[in-house]
Amino acid sequence: MIKIIDQFLQELKVNGTEEKTITDYSKFLKNINRLKALEKWEKTDVNKYILEKHNECLTETVKIYKVRLKRFFTWAGKSELVNHLNT
Repeated sequence: MIKIIDQFLQELKVNGTEEKTITDYSKFLKNINRLKALEKWEKTDVNKYILEKHNECLTETVKIYKVRLKRFFTWAGKSELVNHLNT
């Protein structure tokens, strides 16, 4: 799955995304991939992750995580996992 993360990051770079944003996405995606391989994530995993972060993080941080999840999974062709997230 690291390959798909690298492909996503490469596309961000090609589209002019700032280097700091790319670095933030890289860390975020690699961290959540350690929890469970991204190709095996389901909608329940997304919900569980967001609920856990609500207990650990500020509301604004949770919003950022939702945006990152939505952007990645939509790009990866798995928008059904994140369509329900309000961002």
